[in-house]
Amino acid sequence: MERSVIIGVFCYNRASKLKACIDALLKNPECGSMDIVFFSDGYKKEADKEAILEVRAYIDSITGFKNVIKHYRDHNFSTGPNFRDGLTFLSNHYDEFIIVEDDLIVSPNYLKYLLDGLEFYRKDQSVFCVTAYVFPINCKQYPYDTIVYKRFCSYGWAGWADRFKNIIWDNHDLKELMDTSPGFKKRLNAEGYDLVRMLKKQISGTISTWDIQMQAHVAENRLKVIYPALSKVSNIGFDEESTNTYGINYLVTPLDKGIKRSFKFCPPNYLVSDLQAQIKKPYGLKSLVVRKLINEFLKFTNKVKKAG
Repeated sequence: MERSVIIGVFCYNRASKLKACIDALLKNPECGSMDIVFFSDGYKKEADKEAILEVRAYIDSITGFKNVIKHYRDHNFSTGPNFRDGLTFLSNHYDEFIIVEDDLIVSPNYLKYLLDGLEFYRKDQSVFCVTAYVFPINCKQYPYDTIVYKRFCSYGWAGWADRFKNIIWDNHDLKELMDTSPGFKKRLNAEGYDLVRMLKKQISGTISTWDIQMQAHVAENRLKVIYPALSKVSNIGFDEESTNTYGINYLVTPLDKGIKRSFKFCPPNYLVSDLQAQIKKPYGLKSLVVRKLINEFLKFTNKVKKAG
């Protein structure tokens, strides 16, 4: 049976970043035999219209893939609903999919790693997805190219359609889950002290996102996420153009040079406490407080500069 795997790209108004992203992606030799679909959100305000049109003009010019499919939103969905609709489309029409956002630079073996990971872990329903990003970690004596963890990571990943049927997207239902599921908050915050706070912001409408819903699903169902031992993704999204990221870029990490084309995948029940602790460290209480203080200082100095 022929595999049905598609690349899904989510974008808004950053044509230069999207071009850098696709230029890097096209260094993956698998592109020519794969379909790619773009979920381009509509403009929120008139001032964004020109940038959206620039993004779509660039998408219209893209070659190098088997087929280029375009979902141009006729109005602004916002980040969360755009992803929800896009992921629903992908899981309804394809068995497996690989996700890229417009602020990611991927390695030349990004697709090979994710395609092989999808194949290796497909039959184990305890694995929710495979991500291609990892913080800088020390794993020199580690025998595998992947690590099992329990936090969803949105910075370049791949999944199977059958894992996405029961994700809770509705804010009312998310609140009910948080309030009534025994031990849920403890399980959620076990993978980072930012998670319960983020879920509350999503429920209240303070933010419009999609990844916290994925993590709520992972935590509630005690699922696993497969991380690489060396990142295949670099994030370039920390600036004023970004919707949900601003301030100090805590995601800087060594990027795989892309030469390796064969990977040794760890068993899905192979948990290494030291590696788990290293991955979790940036979401520990101390790291979150320090990052918040730095970001507040950056916002203040930026405001002063603009006023001056």
